[in-house]
Amino acid sequence: MNKTTTFILDGDDKMMRIFETFEENGYKKPIMAAFRKAAAPVRSAMAANIPSNMGSTRKVLKTKAGKGVSLSVGFYGNQGVYVNRRGEGWSPWMLLYWQNYGTYANRYPGHTFQNARRERTARRRGGIKPGLFVERAWEQSKGTAQRNFEAEWLKQYEKFLQEA
Repeated sequence: MNKTTTFILDGDDKMMRIFETFEENGYKKPIMAAFRKAAAPVRSAMAANIPSNMGSTRKVLKTKAGKGVSLSVGFYGNQGVYVNRRGEGWSPWMLLYWQNYGTYANRYPGHTFQNARRERTARRRGGIKPGLFVERAWEQSKGTAQRNFEAEWLKQYEKFLQEA
């Protein structure tokens, strides 16, 4: 959700040489292939950690390419509507956000919320308890993701050098 992690890669001097020598389209393909391979276990862990009562909201879990050389795995909005048993429509992204970070007095203090609690609900107690399933999924899968990235990067890098 708002989680940033930095990877330190061995051989970054070689990568920088490639970036300076070749056009963006040349080096972008192997890196994006490695990112996609690394994203697979993270996405699987996120899907597995979604609370069982929220299973139908899995459709908002996506892997998307960003600007430049980046790839994101997470929950995205505008992916349909979740209709509860009373017939009310809700954004699946918002439901997952609440399940992950909590609501009302149970908001997770380690997360920076964009909006403070509104005055009319500021004194309410209780609310949805934070499940932190996104953070748990990341902790479970980050080692596998890094290993997958390094192995795929090496394979794609060698393939790239043979083609160049």
